[in-house]
Amino acid sequence: MILPAHRMSTAVLDELAAGRGGERAVAQLRAAQHSKTLLLLRAMLLLVRERAHPDRAAVEAAYQVLAEVPPPDRLAALAHPPVAAWAFGTVSLLEAGNASTAYPGLLAAVAVAAAVRAGTDTELDVPLARDANGLLDLPGLGTATLPATAAQARVQVTGGQAWVTAAGTRVAIVAGRSSDRRWRPLSRLDVTHDGLKLSLLLDTRTWRHVPGLDRRPCFSVGHTGAWRSRLDGAWRMLVEHHRPVAEEISALLRTLVPIAAPRTSTRSGTFHHAFGSVVMSLPPDARSTAVALAHEVQHAKLAGFTDMFAVLERGPTELFYAPWRPDPRPLDGLLHGVYAHLGVAGFWRRQEQVTEPGAARHAAQVHFVRWTRAAADTVAVLGIQPRLTPVGRRLVHGMAGVLDRWQAEPVDARAATEADRLLAAHRARWDRHRAPTG
Repeated sequence: MILPAHRMSTAVLDELAAGRGGERAVAQLRAAQHSKTLLLLRAMLLLVRERAHPDRAAVEAAYQVLAEVPPPDRLAALAHPPVAAWAFGTVSLLEAGNASTAYPGLLAAVAVAAAVRAGTDTELDVPLARDANGLLDLPGLGTATLPATAAQARVQVTGGQAWVTAAGTRVAIVAGRSSDRRWRPLSRLDVTHDGLKLSLLLDTRTWRHVPGLDRRPCFSVGHTGAWRSRLDGAWRMLVEHHRPVAEEISALLRTLVPIAAPRTSTRSGTFHHAFGSVVMSLPPDARSTAVALAHEVQHAKLAGFTDMFAVLERGPTELFYAPWRPDPRPLDGLLHGVYAHLGVAGFWRRQEQVTEPGAARHAAQVHFVRWTRAAADTVAVLGIQPRLTPVGRRLVHGMAGVLDRWQAEPVDARAATEADRLLAAHRARWDRHRAPTG
Protein backbone atom coordinates (compact mmCIF):
# COMPACT_ATOMS: atom_id res chain seq x y z
CA MET A 1 0.00 0.00 0.00
CA ILE A 2 1.78 3.11 -1.29
CA LEU A 3 1.17 6.37 0.56
CA PRO A 4 0.86 9.70 -1.28
CA ALA A 5 2.53 12.93 -0.22
CA HIS A 6 0.09 15.36 1.40
CA ARG A 7 0.28 19.11 0.81
CA MET A 8 -2.07 21.97 1.58
CA SER A 9 -2.12 25.25 -0.28
CA THR A 10 -1.93 28.49 1.66
CA ALA A 11 -5.39 29.34 0.31
CA VAL A 12 -6.94 26.25 1.94
CA LEU A 13 -4.88 26.79 5.09
CA ASP A 14 -6.16 30.36 5.37
CA GLU A 15 -9.73 29.19 4.82
CA LEU A 16 -9.32 26.76 7.71
CA ALA A 17 -7.74 29.50 9.83
CA ALA A 18 -10.86 31.59 9.28
CA GLY A 19 -12.96 28.73 10.65
CA ARG A 20 -14.13 27.58 7.23
CA GLY A 21 -12.45 25.24 4.74
CA GLY A 22 -15.38 23.57 3.03
CA GLU A 23 -15.52 20.19 1.37
CA ARG A 24 -12.14 20.73 -0.31
CA ALA A 25 -10.35 21.11 3.01
CA VAL A 26 -12.26 18.18 4.54
CA ALA A 27 -11.22 15.95 1.63
CA GLN A 28 -7.56 16.86 2.16
CA LEU A 29 -7.80 16.25 5.89
CA ARG A 30 -9.54 12.91 5.33
CA ALA A 31 -6.87 11.77 2.84
CA ALA A 32 -4.13 12.58 5.35
CA GLN A 33 -6.00 10.68 8.05
CA HIS A 34 -6.18 7.62 5.81
CA SER A 35 -2.42 7.71 5.33
CA LYS A 36 -1.99 8.06 9.08
CA THR A 37 -4.06 4.92 9.64
CA LEU A 38 -2.08 2.99 7.02
CA LEU A 39 1.17 4.01 8.72
CA LEU A 40 -0.23 2.81 12.04
CA LEU A 41 -1.18 -0.55 10.54
CA ARG A 42 2.30 -0.96 9.10
CA ALA A 43 3.78 -0.14 12.50
CA MET A 44 1.40 -2.65 14.11
CA LEU A 45 2.53 -5.38 11.72
CA LEU A 46 6.18 -4.73 12.53
CA LEU A 47 5.54 -4.57 16.27
CA VAL A 48 3.57 -7.83 16.52
CA ARG A 49 6.42 -9.53 14.68
CA GLU A 50 9.03 -7.95 16.91
CA ARG A 51 7.10 -8.76 20.11
CA ALA A 52 6.00 -12.22 18.93
CA HIS A 53 2.42 -11.28 19.84
CA PRO A 54 -0.11 -14.18 19.88
CA ASP A 55 -2.15 -12.34 17.23
CA ARG A 56 0.78 -12.15 14.81
CA ALA A 57 -0.54 -14.70 12.30
CA ALA A 58 -3.97 -13.05 12.24
CA VAL A 59 -2.46 -9.59 11.75
CA GLU A 60 -0.21 -10.78 8.92
CA ALA A 61 -3.06 -12.52 7.12
CA ALA A 62 -5.37 -9.53 7.59
CA TYR A 63 -2.75 -7.11 6.29
CA GLN A 64 -2.45 -9.21 3.13
CA VAL A 65 -6.21 -9.34 2.62
CA LEU A 66 -6.48 -5.57 3.02
CA ALA A 67 -3.80 -5.11 0.37
CA GLU A 68 -5.91 -7.15 -2.06
CA VAL A 69 -9.25 -5.42 -1.41
CA PRO A 70 -10.07 -2.66 -3.93
CA PRO A 71 -9.00 0.76 -2.59
CA PRO A 72 -12.51 2.29 -2.19
CA ASP A 73 -13.71 -0.58 0.01
CA ARG A 74 -10.43 -0.71 1.92
CA LEU A 75 -10.71 3.00 2.54
CA ALA A 76 -14.31 2.65 3.75
CA ALA A 77 -13.30 0.00 6.28
CA LEU A 78 -10.20 1.80 7.55
CA ALA A 79 -11.94 5.18 7.67
CA HIS A 80 -14.49 3.91 10.20
CA PRO A 81 -13.58 6.26 13.09
CA PRO A 82 -13.20 3.73 15.92
CA VAL A 83 -10.87 1.68 13.71
CA ALA A 84 -8.50 4.64 13.44
CA ALA A 85 -8.70 5.23 17.21
CA TRP A 86 -8.08 1.53 17.91
CA ALA A 87 -5.06 1.50 15.58
CA PHE A 88 -3.50 4.50 17.33
CA GLY A 89 -4.15 3.11 20.81
CA THR A 90 -2.97 -0.40 19.94
CA VAL A 91 0.31 0.80 18.43
CA SER A 92 0.86 2.99 21.50
CA LEU A 93 0.40 -0.03 23.79
CA LEU A 94 2.69 -2.23 21.71
CA GLU A 95 5.40 0.43 21.60
CA ALA A 96 5.16 0.87 25.38
CA GLY A 97 5.62 -2.87 25.92
CA ASN A 98 2.02 -3.43 27.05
CA ALA A 99 1.36 -6.15 24.47
CA SER A 100 -0.74 -8.20 26.86
CA THR A 101 -3.38 -5.46 27.03
CA ALA A 102 -3.47 -4.83 23.27
CA TYR A 103 -5.85 -6.46 20.79
CA PRO A 104 -4.14 -6.21 17.38
CA GLY A 105 -6.18 -9.19 16.18
CA LEU A 106 -9.07 -6.81 15.51
CA LEU A 107 -7.28 -6.07 12.23
CA ALA A 108 -8.63 -9.40 10.98
CA ALA A 109 -12.18 -8.20 11.67
CA VAL A 110 -11.42 -4.94 9.84
CA ALA A 111 -10.09 -6.91 6.86
CA VAL A 112 -13.22 -9.07 6.86
CA ALA A 113 -15.40 -5.95 6.89
CA ALA A 114 -13.48 -4.61 3.90
CA ALA A 115 -13.81 -7.92 2.04
CA VAL A 116 -17.55 -8.09 2.75
CA ARG A 117 -18.01 -4.54 1.40
CA ALA A 118 -16.07 -5.40 -1.75
CA GLY A 119 -17.47 -8.91 -2.21
CA THR A 120 -13.88 -10.17 -2.29
CA ASP A 121 -13.62 -13.91 -1.66
CA THR A 122 -11.52 -14.59 1.40
CA GLU A 123 -11.26 -16.73 4.51
CA LEU A 124 -9.78 -15.40 7.73
CA ASP A 125 -9.42 -16.48 11.35
CA VAL A 126 -10.33 -13.69 13.75
CA PRO A 127 -9.12 -13.96 17.36
CA LEU A 128 -11.74 -12.70 19.78
CA ALA A 129 -10.85 -10.20 22.47
CA ARG A 130 -10.20 -11.80 25.86
CA ASP A 131 -13.35 -10.27 27.37
CA ALA A 132 -15.48 -10.65 24.24
CA ASN A 133 -17.88 -13.21 25.76
CA GLY A 134 -18.55 -14.56 22.28
CA LEU A 135 -19.16 -11.20 20.60
CA LEU A 136 -17.41 -10.61 17.29
CA ASP A 137 -17.55 -6.99 16.12
CA LEU A 138 -17.10 -6.37 12.41
CA PRO A 139 -16.35 -2.62 12.33
CA GLY A 140 -18.87 -0.62 10.38
CA LEU A 141 -21.10 -3.67 9.76
CA GLY A 142 -22.38 -5.24 12.96
CA THR A 143 -21.88 -7.82 15.70
CA ALA A 144 -22.17 -11.63 15.62
CA THR A 145 -23.08 -13.42 18.83
CA LEU A 146 -21.13 -16.67 19.18
CA PRO A 147 -20.72 -19.15 22.05
CA ALA A 148 -19.15 -17.40 25.04
CA THR A 149 -16.39 -20.01 25.13
CA ALA A 150 -15.19 -19.16 21.61
CA ALA A 151 -11.67 -17.72 21.45
CA GLN A 152 -11.49 -17.53 17.67
CA ALA A 153 -13.91 -17.28 14.76
CA ARG A 154 -13.48 -18.14 11.12
CA VAL A 155 -15.08 -15.81 8.59
CA GLN A 156 -15.71 -16.86 5.00
CA VAL A 157 -16.64 -14.50 2.19
CA THR A 158 -17.53 -16.19 -1.07
CA GLY A 159 -19.85 -15.46 -3.97
CA GLY A 160 -21.06 -12.24 -2.38
CA GLN A 161 -22.13 -14.01 0.83
CA ALA A 162 -20.42 -14.14 4.23
CA TRP A 163 -20.57 -16.36 7.32
CA VAL A 164 -18.83 -16.47 10.65
CA THR A 165 -18.27 -19.84 12.35
CA ALA A 166 -17.08 -20.61 15.88
CA ALA A 167 -17.55 -23.48 18.34
CA GLY A 168 -20.03 -25.23 16.05
CA THR A 169 -22.15 -22.11 15.50
CA ARG A 170 -22.60 -20.51 12.07
CA VAL A 171 -23.99 -17.00 11.63
CA ALA A 172 -24.73 -15.29 8.31
CA ILE A 173 -23.46 -11.74 7.85
CA VAL A 174 -26.05 -9.73 5.94
CA ALA A 175 -26.58 -6.10 5.09
CA GLY A 176 -29.49 -4.59 7.01
CA ARG A 177 -31.85 -6.51 9.23
CA SER A 178 -31.63 -10.25 9.74
CA SER A 179 -34.10 -12.78 11.06
CA ASP A 180 -31.19 -14.35 12.93
CA ARG A 181 -30.86 -12.54 16.25
CA ARG A 182 -27.25 -13.66 16.47
CA TRP A 183 -26.39 -11.02 13.86
CA ARG A 184 -27.00 -7.39 14.84
CA PRO A 185 -26.18 -4.87 12.11
CA LEU A 186 -25.31 -1.33 13.08
CA SER A 187 -28.10 1.21 12.90
CA ARG A 188 -27.80 4.11 10.49
CA LEU A 189 -29.51 7.48 10.49
CA ASP A 190 -29.88 9.25 7.13
CA VAL A 191 -31.35 12.74 6.90
CA THR A 192 -31.59 14.76 3.69
CA HIS A 193 -32.72 18.30 3.03
CA ASP A 194 -32.50 20.36 -0.15
CA GLY A 195 -30.26 17.77 -1.80
CA LEU A 196 -27.69 17.56 1.01
CA LYS A 197 -27.43 14.32 2.98
CA LEU A 198 -26.07 13.48 6.42
CA SER A 199 -25.47 9.75 6.95
CA LEU A 200 -24.34 8.55 10.37
CA LEU A 201 -23.72 5.07 11.74
CA LEU A 202 -24.80 4.69 15.34
CA ASP A 203 -21.86 2.74 16.71
CA THR A 204 -20.80 2.12 20.28
CA ARG A 205 -19.74 -1.52 19.86
CA THR A 206 -16.39 -1.12 18.09
CA TRP A 207 -15.34 1.49 20.63
CA ARG A 208 -15.00 -1.19 23.31
CA HIS A 209 -11.79 -2.28 21.56
CA VAL A 210 -10.24 1.20 21.67
CA PRO A 211 -7.63 1.29 24.47
CA GLY A 212 -8.43 3.66 27.30
CA LEU A 213 -12.11 4.25 26.58
CA ASP A 214 -15.09 3.48 28.78
CA ARG A 215 -16.54 0.14 27.69
CA ARG A 216 -20.05 0.55 29.05
CA PRO A 217 -22.76 0.42 26.37
CA CYS A 218 -24.09 3.91 25.67
CA PHE A 219 -26.75 3.40 23.07
CA SER A 220 -30.13 1.73 22.99
CA VAL A 221 -32.00 0.98 19.77
CA GLY A 222 -35.07 2.35 21.49
CA HIS A 223 -33.58 5.86 21.21
CA THR A 224 -33.30 5.81 17.43
CA GLY A 225 -36.55 7.68 16.91
CA ALA A 226 -35.56 10.52 19.23
CA TRP A 227 -32.18 10.88 17.53
CA ARG A 228 -33.81 10.86 14.11
CA SER A 229 -36.17 13.65 15.17
CA ARG A 230 -33.36 15.80 16.57
CA LEU A 231 -31.11 15.29 13.54
CA ASP A 232 -33.91 15.90 11.06
CA GLY A 233 -34.76 19.28 12.58
CA ALA A 234 -31.13 20.24 13.07
CA TRP A 235 -30.22 19.28 9.52
CA ARG A 236 -33.03 21.36 8.08
CA MET A 237 -31.82 24.36 10.09
CA LEU A 238 -28.18 23.86 9.12
CA VAL A 239 -28.88 23.37 5.42
CA GLU A 240 -31.27 26.31 5.15
CA HIS A 241 -29.34 28.86 7.20
CA HIS A 242 -25.78 27.52 7.62
CA ARG A 243 -25.21 25.75 4.31
CA PRO A 244 -21.36 25.94 4.24
CA VAL A 245 -21.22 24.40 7.73
CA ALA A 246 -23.73 21.72 6.72
CA GLU A 247 -21.57 20.85 3.70
CA GLU A 248 -18.54 20.38 5.97
CA ILE A 249 -20.54 18.25 8.40
CA SER A 250 -21.90 16.11 5.55
CA ALA A 251 -18.40 15.54 4.17
CA LEU A 252 -16.73 14.90 7.53
CA LEU A 253 -19.00 13.09 9.97
CA ARG A 254 -19.45 9.33 9.62
CA THR A 255 -20.46 8.02 13.06
CA LEU A 256 -22.52 9.18 16.00
CA VAL A 257 -21.73 7.77 19.44
CA PRO A 258 -24.74 8.44 21.69
CA ILE A 259 -23.89 8.78 25.38
CA ALA A 260 -25.88 9.29 28.55
CA ALA A 261 -26.74 12.91 29.34
CA PRO A 262 -25.45 14.58 32.50
CA ARG A 263 -28.07 15.63 35.03
CA THR A 264 -28.39 19.29 34.14
CA SER A 265 -27.19 19.73 30.55
CA THR A 266 -26.04 17.92 27.42
CA ARG A 267 -22.59 16.81 26.43
CA SER A 268 -20.73 16.42 23.15
CA GLY A 269 -17.16 15.81 22.04
CA THR A 270 -14.78 14.37 19.48
CA PHE A 271 -11.84 11.97 19.67
CA HIS A 272 -8.62 13.35 18.20
CA HIS A 273 -7.64 10.02 16.64
CA ALA A 274 -11.12 9.12 15.37
CA PHE A 275 -11.67 11.54 12.52
CA GLY A 276 -15.30 11.61 11.45
CA SER A 277 -16.96 10.74 14.76
CA VAL A 278 -18.99 12.80 17.18
CA VAL A 279 -19.97 11.84 20.73
CA MET A 280 -23.23 13.34 21.96
CA SER A 281 -25.92 12.99 24.56
CA LEU A 282 -29.41 13.56 23.20
CA PRO A 283 -29.90 17.35 22.91
CA PRO A 284 -33.21 18.84 24.06
CA ASP A 285 -34.16 20.26 20.65
CA ALA A 286 -33.13 20.69 17.03
CA ARG A 287 -31.36 24.02 17.54
CA SER A 288 -29.18 22.62 20.33
CA THR A 289 -28.31 19.70 18.06
CA ALA A 290 -27.35 22.07 15.25
CA VAL A 291 -25.12 24.14 17.55
CA ALA A 292 -23.41 21.00 18.87
CA LEU A 293 -22.68 19.77 15.35
CA ALA A 294 -21.33 23.18 14.32
CA HIS A 295 -19.13 23.14 17.43
CA GLU A 296 -17.79 19.61 17.03
CA VAL A 297 -17.00 19.84 13.33
CA GLN A 298 -14.55 22.60 14.27
CA HIS A 299 -12.79 20.30 16.75
CA ALA A 300 -12.60 17.57 14.10
CA LYS A 301 -11.11 19.89 11.48
CA LEU A 302 -8.50 21.21 13.88
CA ALA A 303 -7.56 17.69 15.02
CA GLY A 304 -6.98 16.68 11.41
CA PHE A 305 -5.06 19.88 10.74
CA THR A 306 -2.74 19.44 13.72
CA ASP A 307 -1.98 15.90 12.57
CA MET A 308 -0.65 17.43 9.36
CA PHE A 309 1.11 20.48 10.82
CA ALA A 310 2.77 21.29 14.12
CA VAL A 311 1.13 24.42 15.53
CA LEU A 312 2.89 24.44 18.91
CA GLU A 313 6.50 23.84 19.86
CA ARG A 314 7.19 21.58 22.81
CA GLY A 315 7.39 23.38 26.11
CA PRO A 316 6.40 23.41 29.78
CA THR A 317 2.79 22.70 30.68
CA GLU A 318 1.02 25.97 31.36
CA LEU A 319 -2.62 26.40 32.24
CA PHE A 320 -4.86 29.23 31.07
CA TYR A 321 -8.31 30.64 31.75
CA ALA A 322 -10.92 29.58 29.17
CA PRO A 323 -14.21 31.54 29.20
CA TRP A 324 -16.21 28.42 28.30
CA ARG A 325 -14.78 25.99 30.86
CA PRO A 326 -14.79 25.73 34.67
CA ASP A 327 -11.23 24.36 34.63
CA PRO A 328 -7.93 25.82 33.36
CA ARG A 329 -6.73 24.55 30.00
CA PRO A 330 -3.31 23.73 28.54
CA LEU A 331 -2.24 25.68 25.48
CA ASP A 332 -3.40 23.08 22.94
CA GLY A 333 -6.76 22.79 24.71
CA LEU A 334 -7.11 26.57 24.66
CA LEU A 335 -6.43 26.60 20.92
CA HIS A 336 -9.06 23.92 20.33
CA GLY A 337 -11.58 25.80 22.45
CA VAL A 338 -11.07 29.04 20.54
CA TYR A 339 -11.43 27.33 17.19
CA ALA A 340 -14.61 25.56 18.27
CA HIS A 341 -16.14 28.75 19.67
CA LEU A 342 -15.27 30.63 16.50
CA GLY A 343 -17.68 28.17 14.90
CA VAL A 344 -20.25 28.68 17.67
CA ALA A 345 -20.09 32.46 17.34
CA GLY A 346 -20.48 32.18 13.57
CA PHE A 347 -23.53 29.96 14.04
CA TRP A 348 -25.26 32.51 16.25
CA ARG A 349 -24.27 35.39 13.95
CA ARG A 350 -26.06 33.70 11.05
CA GLN A 351 -28.94 32.53 13.22
CA GLU A 352 -29.61 36.06 14.47
CA GLN A 353 -29.85 37.27 10.89
CA VAL A 354 -32.62 34.78 10.01
CA THR A 355 -34.61 35.03 13.25
CA GLU A 356 -37.66 37.26 13.56
CA PRO A 357 -37.42 40.12 16.09
CA GLY A 358 -38.29 39.02 19.60
CA ALA A 359 -36.88 36.92 22.42
CA ALA A 360 -35.30 34.29 20.15
CA ARG A 361 -33.45 36.91 18.11
CA HIS A 362 -32.27 38.68 21.26
CA ALA A 363 -30.96 35.39 22.66
CA ALA A 364 -29.13 34.64 19.39
CA GLN A 365 -27.45 38.06 19.47
CA VAL A 366 -26.44 37.59 23.13
CA HIS A 367 -24.82 34.27 22.22
CA PHE A 368 -23.07 35.84 19.22
CA VAL A 369 -21.63 38.72 21.24
CA ARG A 370 -20.66 36.54 24.17
CA TRP A 371 -18.78 33.92 22.21
CA THR A 372 -17.22 36.41 19.80
CA ARG A 373 -15.79 38.42 22.68
CA ALA A 374 -14.75 35.30 24.60
CA ALA A 375 -12.95 33.92 21.55
CA ALA A 376 -11.36 37.29 20.73
CA ASP A 377 -10.01 37.73 24.27
CA THR A 378 -8.57 34.22 24.18
CA VAL A 379 -7.05 34.66 20.71
CA ALA A 380 -5.23 37.70 22.10
CA VAL A 381 -3.70 35.44 24.77
CA LEU A 382 -2.74 32.87 22.16
CA GLY A 383 -1.21 35.50 19.90
CA ILE A 384 1.57 36.34 22.38
CA GLN A 385 2.59 32.76 23.08
CA PRO A 386 6.20 32.05 22.03
CA ARG A 387 5.44 28.36 21.47
CA LEU A 388 3.40 29.03 18.33
CA THR A 389 5.02 27.69 15.18
CA PRO A 390 4.78 29.74 11.95
CA VAL A 391 1.76 27.64 10.93
CA GLY A 392 0.25 28.04 14.39
CA ARG A 393 0.75 31.79 14.24
CA ARG A 394 -0.95 31.90 10.85
CA LEU A 395 -3.86 29.93 12.29
CA VAL A 396 -4.24 32.31 15.23
CA HIS A 397 -3.88 35.36 12.96
CA GLY A 398 -6.65 34.06 10.72
CA MET A 399 -9.02 33.57 13.63
CA ALA A 400 -8.17 37.03 15.00
CA GLY A 401 -9.02 38.67 11.69
CA VAL A 402 -12.49 37.14 11.59
CA LEU A 403 -13.20 37.98 15.21
CA ASP A 404 -12.02 41.58 14.79
CA ARG A 405 -14.49 42.05 11.92
CA TRP A 406 -17.33 40.52 13.89
CA GLN A 407 -16.59 42.69 16.93
CA ALA A 408 -16.85 45.78 14.73
CA GLU A 409 -20.40 44.91 13.66
CA PRO A 410 -23.21 46.90 15.33
CA VAL A 411 -25.13 45.01 18.01
CA ASP A 412 -28.09 45.79 20.21
CA ALA A 413 -26.96 47.51 23.40
CA ARG A 414 -29.10 45.28 25.61
CA ALA A 415 -27.62 42.15 24.05
CA ALA A 416 -24.10 43.48 24.49
CA THR A 417 -24.75 44.32 28.15
CA GLU A 418 -26.16 40.88 28.86
CA ALA A 419 -23.27 39.17 27.07
CA ASP A 420 -20.76 41.17 29.11
CA ARG A 421 -22.62 40.25 32.30
CA LEU A 422 -22.42 36.53 31.44
CA LEU A 423 -18.71 36.80 30.63
CA ALA A 424 -18.00 38.64 33.88
CA ALA A 425 -20.02 36.14 35.92
CA HIS A 426 -18.09 33.22 34.44
CA ARG A 427 -14.76 34.87 35.23
CA ALA A 428 -15.90 35.73 38.76
CA ARG A 429 -16.87 32.11 39.44
CA TRP A 430 -13.56 30.92 38.04
CA ASP A 431 -11.58 33.36 40.21
CA ARG A 432 -13.64 32.55 43.29
CA HIS A 433 -13.07 28.80 42.96
CA ARG A 434 -9.31 29.34 42.65
CA ALA A 435 -8.93 31.93 45.37
CA PRO A 436 -6.66 30.79 48.24
CA THR A 437 -8.49 29.72 51.37
CA GLY A 438 -7.52 30.07 54.93
